Amino acid sequence: MGMMLRTTTMTAIHLCIPDALKGTAGMLQFAELQFGVESVDLALKILDGSQIRGKTLSVQRAKFQMKGEYDPALKPKKKKKDKERQKKMQEKLFDWRPERMRGEPLKCERVVIIKNLFTPEDFDKEVQLLLEYQQDIRSECLKCGDVRKVIIYDRHPEGVAQVTFREPTEAQACVQLLNGRWFSQRKISAEIWDGKTKYKITETDAEIEARIKKWDKYLEQEDEEKEKKKQEMTSSSEEQKTSQ
Repeated sequence: MGMMLRTTTMTAIHLCIPDALKGTAGMLQFAELQFGVESVDLALKILDGSQIRGKTLSVQRAKFQMKGEYDPALKPKKKKKDKERQKKMQEKLFDWRPERMRGEPLKCERVVIIKNLFTPEDFDKEVQLLLEYQQDIRSECLKCGDVRKVIIYDRHPEGVAQVTFREPTEAQACVQLLNGRWFSQRKISAEIWDGKTKYKITETDAEIEARIKKWDKYLEQEDEEKEKKKQEMTSSSEEQKTSQ
């Protein structure tokens, strides 16, 4: 499979066609033919002065001239959407990848989808649970192999987590390990990703803002607890020095 791009290695010739060949009286007809640069001279030699139906053709190299002076300000500007569309087309053209070998596993075969881990409301009550769930899942899945990534779709009503392994065999082992098991008093399911289903839930601006506020509050409380523990340790150390 190849890719063809528009280049500047093409030029043209003007072909003067006698009126008798076109069926119009008293007029000369012109045609423009495009050739590769290296073929133009050959086309001129062969076609210029040649006979068609008893009529002589006149052929010459095409000349292109601009009407008036060039004004860059008059050049139509590309809209943002047009630029984005062109960029995507270029990326698609140049994003060449070798075809998958027969028997080679698909990327989705390395990904496990775990469901019924939680409800979105769980994280509304305790924001820190998101990190705890992610760490717990990673720790459990490491028993099956090299875990590349763990994503918690915390707004998904089915309580979905996505785990990416290095090898498909590791993902299969994870499915066997976790499917049907209990996690935080919930029976979970595990399956290989179909490669199509999207689990990310789009939130409204208000929902995002509310979640950010909860995270900020959680981080503030965490900082306060750390500072409190630090003061307690300092106070305890001073008391020990005094008693000595």
